[in-house]
Amino acid sequence: MSLYSLFSTIFDLNMSTMEKKFLGDITEVRFGSYEEPKPVGSGYYLQVRQFNEDGRLISQPEFIDITPKNHAHVLREGDVLFVGKGNRLFSWCYEKMEWPVIASSIFFVLRPDLRVVYPEYLSAILNAPQSKSFFLQIGSGTNILSIRKSELSAFKVPLPAIAEQKAIAALAELHQREVALSRQLMEQKQRFYTAMISKLIK
Repeated sequence: MSLYSLFSTIFDLNMSTMEKKFLGDITEVRFGSYEEPKPVGSGYYLQVRQFNEDGRLISQPEFIDITPKNHAHVLREGDVLFVGKGNRLFSWCYEKMEWPVIASSIFFVLRPDLRVVYPEYLSAILNAPQSKSFFLQIGSGTNILSIRKSELSAFKVPLPAIAEQKAIAALAELHQREVALSRQLMEQKQRFYTAMISKLIK
């Protein structure tokens, strides 16, 4: 079965019967930390502005000092970040970097139970259009989107077998790459068109 067929089967046919668990039961849900970025430091600080519209990290994080006070907030590989407030909504799975990393307080930091959920799969589920619609609905009571920890913890996550979770995560990553390449192609076409028109009207 291809990745696309598997994805379709799970989301179109099995969602009603698949086991689901509350996010709070399969992850440790906590907040990031508020820190003051510095020109140099002993760790990285992840902020929303370092991510593009698709939730992909596009710029190097700023520096902060890692101290005994904030060391508990250092990310572990496989932690999943989720933006719970503001005008953007996305999830991102952390992969180990060259420096220790702390996420800003605008992020929820989810530490998955690896026995039941694959981190990249969880991130893909949180980034799914259906999930975003759900969060936008529950967070729309104020002028600025804001999701409470209790609301995020109560989100139900479908849990196929780990092998299927990994396949879905691979499909999600492939889709993200295709979207990024398509956007780059459109930008190149736009630059070419603009340059051509500029020459004609000089």
